[in-house]
Amino acid sequence: MTIPRFWPRTLRWQVILLVSGLLLLLTTTAIVTTAARVHVTDVGSRVRETLRPAQAAVAALGRGYVDMETGELGFLLTRDPQFLQPYETGSAAVTAAEDSIARLMADDAETMGLLSAVSAAGIAWRTQAAEPAIARARANGTVADNQQGRALFDTLRARLTALGDHVDQLIAARLASSRRANATANVTTGVCVGLALVLGLASVLILRRSLVTPLNRLVAQVREVSAGDLHREVEAAGPEEVTRLGEAVEAMRVRILSEADQVAAASNRIARLEETDRIARTLGDTAIRRLYGITLDLQSAAARFPRSGPVMATAISGIDRTISALRSSVYGTATRTQPPLHTQVSEVVGELESTHGHAPGLLLTGDLDAEPPAEVAAEVTQVLRDFLRATAVPEGGAEEVELALSGEEIRLRVTCAVPDERVAGVERALAEASADAVVRREPDRVTVEWRRPL
Repeated sequence: MTIPRFWPRTLRWQVILLVSGLLLLLTTTAIVTTAARVHVTDVGSRVRETLRPAQAAVAALGRGYVDMETGELGFLLTRDPQFLQPYETGSAAVTAAEDSIARLMADDAETMGLLSAVSAAGIAWRTQAAEPAIARARANGTVADNQQGRALFDTLRARLTALGDHVDQLIAARLASSRRANATANVTTGVCVGLALVLGLASVLILRRSLVTPLNRLVAQVREVSAGDLHREVEAAGPEEVTRLGEAVEAMRVRILSEADQVAAASNRIARLEETDRIARTLGDTAIRRLYGITLDLQSAAARFPRSGPVMATAISGIDRTISALRSSVYGTATRTQPPLHTQVSEVVGELESTHGHAPGLLLTGDLDAEPPAEVAAEVTQVLRDFLRATAVPEGGAEEVELALSGEEIRLRVTCAVPDERVAGVERALAEASADAVVRREPDRVTVEWRRPL
């Protein structure tokens, strides 16, 4: 699986991107589902509270007009006033149904228009056919031709049918809209769930490739190094955090290897010096014994030959000076005026143990046998004391002192732990201690480096 170039290289941003994708899918599902539920609720409320009652009112309106027609025809055929009761009750039902429809569908202009057409057709039928026929039958008992009444009622029935069909269509449209909203919510939820599963699987694969595999490889390499294989190179790969960790481990390995080489070289040098010293002591002992023997022989000869006494005395004095020089060279009988520079630096660092209760680590590198002039050694120790004094702050202080000696220069580096609020003051103090100091600031840490050319 190839990671796209736009994919972030840091583990933090990879996790943020994957979690953001899952949250986006969850949010989309919640929004669509909520909107669908709200829409379905609104549609159900509209149908239940408005359209269904309006549909029932339209049906009641039709029944009312049918009752009126039935009462009219019964009265015209029998002249019995009792047949007018359905006409009267139907008229009341028509009025109530029209009021109910007008109240329920006041916000629908088309329904109100159809209702107005039904009311107009009903009024025309009552005023032009039904009521005049009833009046004539009451007055003289004659029944005129009712063709006009049938035509007007057919018109009324057609308009009632149109009104009922329109209300039915409104209900059907609302129900279809509700079904579409539910279907959309279901499809969206299914798609988001599928994408979430794909994203989860991709997350596992990507994190395994970018984190687990590089981390396992780094752990295996570190174990090899810790087992003693210091020549095993630690490869830094993967997210930025793992890469930085690998680079730090590799730098530590290189430093350990370098210091091990220096220790080995120093051990070899010490071994050579010890062997040279042993050889020198052996040769010195032999030479001194022989010179002592020669001195005794010369003294004996001077006693036997008095005339050669001055010459013998001069030779004996020269031999004594030679013996003294040999003893000084071989056995070091000459006294040292001052300890080596690294010893003086170690003593300065050790002074912190008695004054502050702890001492920083001391790292000595380079040619430890180099002996700079006394004034240079005094300058180095004084600069070190000034640096240690400048960095001795509460909750901080020197952590490591490095002295590097060579034939060209002396380098002094002090690493200190300093709280953030005291970094500025420590930097000023270090600058005042030595104008040649180079100060580097790091989080909760300050490193000062000072060089003295020779």
